[in-house]
Formats: sequence, structure tokens, C-alpha cells
Amino acid sequence: MSDEATRYQDEVHTPTEVANPQAYPPRLVKSYPGAPRHPLPWPPEKSGHRLGRLLADLGGITRSQWLTPLDMLPFTDSFEAIPDDDPLQWLVTRRPTPSGGARYSAEWYVIAGPDSEAPTGVHYYDPARHDLVRLRAGDYRSWVASRPAATVLVQTNVFWRLAAKYGEMYYRLACLESGIQVAQALVVAEGQDATARLCFPDADVTELLGLDPREEGVHAVVELVPPVPSAFGGPSLAAFPRAAGAHAAVLAQSRPGPEPLPLTPVRASVPEPGAEPAPVPETAPAPVREAGSEPSPPPPPAPVAESKRIDLPHAVPDLAAGTLTRHAAMRGFSGAAMSTGALATILTAYGRQPRWDLPVNLVEFYCVVADVTGVPSGAYRYLPGEHQLELVSEGDPRQRLREAALAALTQQGARTGNLWLLPVGDAEAAEERFGARWYRVQQAAAGAALHRACLAAAAIDVASRIQNDVLTHLLDGWFGLEGRKRSLLMAQLGTEHPAGPRPEFRLTW
Repeated sequence: MSDEATRYQDEVHTPTEVANPQAYPPRLVKSYPGAPRHPLPWPPEKSGHRLGRLLADLGGITRSQWLTPLDMLPFTDSFEAIPDDDPLQWLVTRRPTPSGGARYSAEWYVIAGPDSEAPTGVHYYDPARHDLVRLRAGDYRSWVASRPAATVLVQTNVFWRLAAKYGEMYYRLACLESGIQVAQALVVAEGQDATARLCFPDADVTELLGLDPREEGVHAVVELVPPVPSAFGGPSLAAFPRAAGAHAAVLAQSRPGPEPLPLTPVRASVPEPGAEPAPVPETAPAPVREAGSEPSPPPPPAPVAESKRIDLPHAVPDLAAGTLTRHAAMRGFSGAAMSTGALATILTAYGRQPRWDLPVNLVEFYCVVADVTGVPSGAYRYLPGEHQLELVSEGDPRQRLREAALAALTQQGARTGNLWLLPVGDAEAAEERFGARWYRVQQAAAGAALHRACLAAAAIDVASRIQNDVLTHLLDGWFGLEGRKRSLLMAQLGTEHPAGPRPEFRLTW
């Protein structure tokens, strides 16, 4: 068992105190003084430069928002905690994907070959200037590519940007953000045959990029193959299924998909030979919650007599459209009901398998529903293959969700949202398959699933917010999770509060 990763998952649920936040530099963009630069076309939307637009859609500074002290109040203790010495402090820049505390720890590097749209070499993407900074000349794709890609993108996380605010929790957020970044890349790189890998020789790639592995971690690789001109199509071979099947078997062996995780059996507790059974009290006293401590986990739910399933209508989410309008719900939700069609669209994207090297069952897709037309309130497990909801626990979930929420905005969302998504991971099965890497890939899979759902929601005008200030482990008993299964993260979705949208300006149009 990977003791360090397991201990981290079991002990780190909230931010920890940072002794000296001023010791961490405030810069949110790297600088390579004196290195050669390759400017990318601006604005990216109006150019035919695929790579430039892709990088802007991943990590570019693409929009600005004007915020007021009232917008910051849910994240502070009082108005007095909000500094007011700078009248322009509330004009903030944003990027296409969410990041913990808007710290934007994710970085992107480009490893270009001769057929790439960038000069051959290793480059850093500078989001402030929309430039590529050349770090090495030469073709280094063989260090990282698993197939004949023209361009390889490498996603990293600068740890200290998150650590300065969240302490020990920074690693969890960095892993989640890598999944969000990969999900975004696979959407905006459509047409370039993009595939992602989260298992690769990390140390070699870190050395290639010239990074200090203690300060910046390499988390994902995205391989791009640009399209070639279409040739004249010949006649259909559908009349020869046996020959086609023989050829398809060879192709399946040449590039096999990721193997599913092993099923982890539920192990009963067996006493040692000769040991006395532990006494069971007739009644257990109610736990007392001390001031400032975490709330006690709720009692396990009453078992559902039969596995009730709900068929959902067919839905085709438009994730690309969602990248244009996705934003975090600044004031929460209005409490209006959600339609079954909207629920089906969001869940379809939530459970979609991306083109990457992780197995389809790395996470399970749990959710909580309230005030959705035609769906009783309660906790469910979404089954992507059947496109069904399987009932886990009945009843109004709002009070339980409020008890697990820490911040005022999250508690407001527990009262007024309609859908809460909580990916669940089995640490034991993941560790058996991935070793010490299990925690990182499982958190990335959770982040990717929630980002896909938020993109699908944005395309149909449903607001969303991915929340880190939720004690999700307090809901595990309600979900009936056993062994080393844990809920990993939460996203809240619903109709946006009328005062939610902030004045926003697109910087790339």
C-alpha cells in the first residue's frame, strides 16, 4: 500500500495554515529573460493558426471581470477583511478553465516537430504575451510521444502558487486541475486527433523541460496529429464482414485500450483465532462537535429495498459551445427547478470516456438530485453504459449537503442548487493498477469528469461551480461507500442567481 498517498487522502480535507504566505512570489506568469520568442497570431479566433488558438483556449488570459467587495464577501469573514486601498483591485483577469482560488497553477509546454505549426523545439507558452518561448532547439518528440504526433503538449502545475493559499491541500488541487486541463484540451483540440496520457516517464519529461520537480510537477501529455487532405473514397466493403473482422482484430492489438481496474471485493472483518469479539454497546452516545471542528459524519442511510433505476432521455452535449460561456456561479443559484432533459445532458458529459490512457472505471459517477422534474430527490449513481440513474438513498439531500459545506456560498448552493456531482474512486483498486500514481490519476479523472459536466451545462444555460470547500468524506456513509472508496470532489449546478453574472470583457474577440 502507498502509505504516503493514503495518509494524504485520509488526513487532508481542508486547507492548512501557511506560516509565511509572503515567502511565495506573487507572479502568476513565468519569465525566461533573454530566451528567443515566437509570437502567435492575435486574436487567436481570427487566425487559421490551430496551435495558437488551442493554447489560448487552454491557458490564455482571455477575459477580464469587474468585481465588487460584495462579490468577495462569501470568501471572507467580513467586509473588514477585504482590502480597499486599490480602486482597481477588482478588475481581474480570467482564463478559460477554473483554478483553485484563481491561482492558475497550470502551465503548458509545446514540444514541436518539423510538421508542427511552431518552430521545431521545446517551448514554454507565455499566456501574458501569447508567445512561445524557446527552451531547446531540436526535435524531442521521441522523449514523450507514444505515436507519430506532430506536436506534443505537456501540462504542468506550479505547486507554490496553490501552496501559498491552501497549504498541504495544494497537491490535491493540482491533481484535480490537471484533469480539468486535459478535459479542456480534448474538447478544444477537436479535429487534431488529440489523445492524452497521464502515465509516462515523469522524471525524463521534467528534465527535458528544465524544471525543479520539487516546485513544478509534470502531470499530463496531450498528443496532436493534424488532419491530412482527404483522398478519394473507394467502394464500401460492408459486404465482407469476416475479412473486416480479421483486420479489425489486428488494429485492436496494435494500440490496445486501457485495461479496467480490478474489482475490489468487500472483505469481512475476521477476528484472530481465540480472540474475543468486541463488545457492541446497546446504544451509542451522540458525538459532540467542538467549536471549529469538522461536523460528524451522518449515519448511514437506510438500505434501498430494491435497486431502483430511472431511464434518462437521449442527449448530445455540445462541449465545444460550453467553452465559450462557462464561468463559475458567483452568487450561487436561484432555486428554480431543472428539467429532465438538462439533467440528461449534463450526466451524459459527466460519464463520457475521454481519449486517454486511464480505464473507464477509474471513478464512479455519483450525484445528488433535488427539484428535478420527474426524478425523486435523493442520491444516485449514474450508469453511463445504460444511461440510467440508480437510486442509492432517498430523501431531500439539502440538509446533509449544508452540513458538509464550509463556506457561505457553498451552503447557499446546497439550499438552491438542483444537481450535485460527486465522482467516487476506489483507492484499493486504483493502487493495485497504478501503484504510487493512483492518487494523482484518480483525482485527475474526477476533475475531468466535473469539467465536462460544467461545459455541457454552460451550453444549455445551466450555471455551475466546482467546489473544494466541501467535506465530501462526510457524505460517504450516505452513499453507502465501503472499504477504501471515497467521494473525491463536488460540483454544484442549477439556474444561476439573477445577480450572478458579472460584467465581463472578452480579450480575444
